[in-house]
Amino acid sequence: MIPMQEPIWWKNLLLFLNEYIKYNDFLMYSVPLSADIFVFFYPVLLVILYIVWIVKNKIYYKESALWIFWAWVLSMLVNISTQLFFDKLRPNLLLWMDYEKIETILHRFLPQSSFPSDHAATSMWIAVALFLWWSKNKDKKFKYLWAIFLLFAVIMWISRVAVWVHWPTDIIAGFIIGVLVPIVLFQKQVYKLLKKILITPIINIQKWIWKLFK
Repeated sequence: MIPMQEPIWWKNLLLFLNEYIKYNDFLMYSVPLSADIFVFFYPVLLVILYIVWIVKNKIYYKESALWIFWAWVLSMLVNISTQLFFDKLRPNLLLWMDYEKIETILHRFLPQSSFPSDHAATSMWIAVALFLWWSKNKDKKFKYLWAIFLLFAVIMWISRVAVWVHWPTDIIAGFIIGVLVPIVLFQKQVYKLLKKILITPIINIQKWIWKLFK
């Protein structure tokens, strides 16, 4: 594994943000919460897209949910595979932060290595996937959704740095992966292959199951 260290100016940024939130009771509560809370919106979004598909009977809503899901799966595979090659302690472990006073929702599940950030990759994946789907279909729902989820992503990035869960470079690396993977998967030939292998079969299986219960 490749050992990594953070430049001194990034360490100073962590210290500045952390000291700033400690002097504000609202930030002490809201920042650790916002470091994780937005990831729970992603499965809710996919379920909503399925419901819209059922109500409006437009197959592309279902295709969008499945494509966004598989884009997430592949983004996570790339991100986790990248983590295998790098050894980088989280800021709270290296700088001995007191987590009894400031703790994220998923703190107990944090691995020691922090590079690249799963949260950054996930949050950027959802924003880019929604933007690409909107650019293709011109559905205003996706136009507003991608802007909302991009805002969620930025808040989460800043929060995770402020509570010393991630270094800024962890966020940057996760951001890059979260952008590149959906773009690659949205290329015409790649998308056609993905649709043929992982999207259409699921739709056909569901249709077959529904016929059994009619």
